[in-house]
Amino acid sequence: MLKERFSVFTRSLPHILSNYRSSGPRAVNIELGNGCNLKCKMCWFHGENGTGDRYRGSELKTGEVFGLVDQVAPYKPKIYIGGSEPFIHKDFLLVLEHIKSRDIKVSFATNGTLLDPAKAEQLVKIGVDDIKFSIDGSEELHDYIRGKGVFRKVTGAIRTLSGVRKREAKSKPSITVNTTITSRLPGELKNTVDAIRDATGDSADFYRLHHLWYVTRKELSMHQSATGKTLGCKATGAGSHLTRLSGSVDPEVLAGEICHLRKNEKVVFFPDLGYEDIVKYYSEGAVLDRSCRASFSGALIKPNGDVKFCPDEWIDDYVVGNIREDSFNDIWNNKRAREFRKILLKQKQFAGCKRCSWMYSY
Repeated sequence: MLKERFSVFTRSLPHILSNYRSSGPRAVNIELGNGCNLKCKMCWFHGENGTGDRYRGSELKTGEVFGLVDQVAPYKPKIYIGGSEPFIHKDFLLVLEHIKSRDIKVSFATNGTLLDPAKAEQLVKIGVDDIKFSIDGSEELHDYIRGKGVFRKVTGAIRTLSGVRKREAKSKPSITVNTTITSRLPGELKNTVDAIRDATGDSADFYRLHHLWYVTRKELSMHQSATGKTLGCKATGAGSHLTRLSGSVDPEVLAGEICHLRKNEKVVFFPDLGYEDIVKYYSEGAVLDRSCRASFSGALIKPNGDVKFCPDEWIDDYVVGNIREDSFNDIWNNKRAREFRKILLKQKQFAGCKRCSWMYSY
C-alpha cells in the first residue's frame, strides 16, 4: 500500500506549479443531472439523508456540455459522467459520442435498469471505455437497497451488453460490477461475489468491492467545523452520508476477507487499502496518513455549471466558478481555486475526506 500511495503522489507532482496553480486536469467529472429512477438507501442524492435533486430545471444544455468537452480536450483528461442515473438524460448517448470524437477516455456508472438492447448496441459502437454497474449484493439484499426486481434488470443488462460486445469482437466497454460494502456484507463477501458471477454468467471483466462512503455524526460535526474555520463553508451536503447501512462493521473480519479474495484476479477493491488502513477507515475519528491533492488534478462540474473540487457533496458549498459565466481555463487557476489548493495542502484532509473517492484517485 505504501508503493500505491507513493505512486499517487508522484503522479500528481507534474500538475503542481508555483503559487498553487496546476498545469491542467487529469480527470473531469461531469454531472449531467441529479435525477434518478431509483431511491437507493445510501445515495447522497436520493437516499435516507440525501440532498435531493437541487438542479432540476437548471441542468446544462447539451451544447454547453459539448463546449466544456472541447475546452478540456487539449488536456486529454479522463471524463467520468457522474451525478445520478445518466440514462435519465435524453442526450446522454450524444454526449458520449462527442467525448469519444475528441479522443478522450470516458466512463460512467449506472444502475442498469434503463439499459436496453438498442442502447447496448450504441455503447459498443461508440467505444465507451468503461461502465460500472451497481450491484449491492445478492438478489434479496440488492432489491432491499434499490427496489424490487432491480437485481434481475441489472444482471440482464450486463448479459446483454456482454453479448453485444462479444458478437462485435470488441474489448470495449470494459464491464465492472461495483458492489458497495454495507454493514450486511462482511462475512459474506465471497458468497456475494459468487452469487453475482452466477447471475451475470460471469460476463463482467471485474468485480469491484467498494468501501462505503459514509460519515458518523461525530465525524460530520468535526468535518463541518473544520471546513467552516478554514474555507468558510457549512458543508451541509456532507450530512447526506449519514446512513444506517454503515452499521457496525468489524474491520478485522473485513480485512481478513479482503486478503483472501485478493487471490482472484477479477476481484478488485476501491479504495485498495491494507490491513491497518481498513481498520482506520472503519474506526470513528481515526485518520489515514494521506493528503488530498485532488484539486490539482480533477474538477467536478455540477448540473448548473458550478465548478467544484469536492465530489459527492462532501464540501458542497465551495464553488470555484461557473462555466456559464467564465471559460473552464479561466476558472481552473483563478483565485478561488488557488486558495482552496493552498488550504488543502496545509490541512491535508478534513474528517470526511478519508471516505471520499477523490482522496484515493489522485
